[in-house]
This record gives sequence, C-alpha cells and structure tokens, in this order.
Amino acid sequence: MRTPQFSELKTVRERVHLLLKEMPKLRESDDNLIATYIYKEVGEEIKEMTALDLLAKMSNSKLTPFATIIRARQEIQKEFDELKGAEFGKRKKATEIPLFKVNIRET
Repeated sequence: MRTPQFSELKTVRERVHLLLKEMPKLRESDDNLIATYIYKEVGEEIKEMTALDLLAKMSNSKLTPFATIIRARQEIQKEFDELKGAEFGKRKKATEIPLFKVNIRET
C-alpha cells in the first residue's frame, strides 16, 4: 500500500501525522514543522511568490493557521509516543528536577 501524498490528505491532523512520520527532524521544532507544512500546502507556486505574496495569503486566511498545526502536532504526539522527538525524554526529565530547594526551619 502506498503512502498518500500531502496534497491528497484532507485534514490538518492527517497532514501533520504524515510529516512527523516521514521527517523525524520536524518532531523537535514547531518552526520547522510549520515551515514545511506551509511549503507543501502552497506547492510549487511558492517558488514564484514574494514574501508579500505569502504574507497576503496568510492575512487573507488562505493558509492553515500556525496554532492549528501546533495543536495537531501536540495531539498526535500525545497519542503516538514514537512520533515524539528524541529530545522529548530529556526535556521531560529536566522539568522533573527541582530548580532549587527550599529549606524551612521550624523555630
């Protein structure tokens, strides 16, 4: 069975899932994920666009909102551990270490 292409998928969640599966480096960075998603969403036309053209598409709601892409990534990674970034475990452990200890003496 062949893997569907980005443009063939209908939902943001399906598209983000595909990107996270195919490109593990996108699991570590929302900025890279968003850039790749928008690049694929716009397609070949992006090569001829100016920055102003791209900004116009964004401001006219012609592109998927960044927050929607991030939300889809969060939901997918919550459901599929294998699609979490390699740094996830390290970051999680780091947040479990207290930054400081407070010793309160009873007087």
